[in-house]
Amino acid sequence: MDLFRLKLIFLAVILVSGWGGGVLPLVGAARKTGGRLLSWGNAFAAGIFFGIGLIHMLPEADAKWKAMGWNYPMAFVLAGAAFLLFFLFEHVLLPEPAHAVVHPHHHHNDDAFAHFDMDEVATSTYPYVLVLTLSIHSVVAGIALGAQQNLTNISFIFLAILAHKATAGFALGVSLARNEVPIRRSYALVGLFGAMTPLGIVLGMVVSSLLASRGGGLFDAAFLALAAGTFIYISALDILQDEFLRPGSRWAKWLSAAFAVALMALLSIWV
Repeated sequence: MDLFRLKLIFLAVILVSGWGGGVLPLVGAARKTGGRLLSWGNAFAAGIFFGIGLIHMLPEADAKWKAMGWNYPMAFVLAGAAFLLFFLFEHVLLPEPAHAVVHPHHHHNDDAFAHFDMDEVATSTYPYVLVLTLSIHSVVAGIALGAQQNLTNISFIFLAILAHKATAGFALGVSLARNEVPIRRSYALVGLFGAMTPLGIVLGMVVSSLLASRGGGLFDAAFLALAAGTFIYISALDILQDEFLRPGSRWAKWLSAAFAVALMALLSIWV
């Protein structure tokens, strides 16, 4: 199977995963079973993102810049810029979201989404801020997948996105339900979120195919570096930070993330 068809299949799977995860809380089908597995899976996805960004994308981007005659560490500068830009956007420019009030009886609750309990101090803007930030991350991850020409990188980016997409959609759906956003608007927001990664995949495929010359090499080198910084940010300050704010299974979550990073490190021996 050629890479184009494979990317289209991955696009469809990611689309269904994001929509399915977001719709569950809206139709009242959310359960508290399997919370530990979801949490461990989310930590594993964070490790995949971190490993791909740091061990695969960043060195590959650096090699591309050097092949084009750049002696300046442009790949690392762009990765750092992407990291700081996302930090600026989420933690400086956007309004601060509401935070959960953690009570003692929550200490042993291992539900992957316990921080969306009814004790949360909600604000009317939080669900929309969440949609915006998740959508931006989704587009960037999608572009990274769509622009890739390496089967191994495509496969692992897909697995990382898939592992995180459903849980992110679920968290979004719970937030919309808790804040009593009108149901039609909630479905529209979930639909928007679900479509962002496929949109990014299409954009990545189109741009990489249009820029097949030296311009294409410049795009690949620049975007690989930017995506690496973004993946490291998503892993560290979005997924892992969020997971470790939830009580319980700390060692299991750390081991899941560490195993994923080790897997990416071992993979770099052969690819």
